[in-house]
Amino acid sequence: MKRKFQSGNNYLVLYDCGTAFLRYGNSAPVKCDYYESGNLITIRLEGDTMQMRVEEGGISLAMGDRWEEVYPFEIAA
Repeated sequence: MKRKFQSGNNYLVLYDCGTAFLRYGNSAPVKCDYYESGNLITIRLEGDTMQMRVEEGGISLAMGDRWEEVYPFEIAA
């Protein structure tokens, strides 16, 4: 596991192999691909692309949402 982020009940887990799991609220985690370039993380999910900017202690979306990096990290079943 590489990095873990949380925004409210939403979670994003990034793995070293370029795979990510995104979970919104109580929904099941969705597997997607991602890649990093400089201070940007690009996530590809079902034909859509979402870019996040890496900042100290977390990441932020273009629309202003902030996801905090968390340790230790557990996703409730």
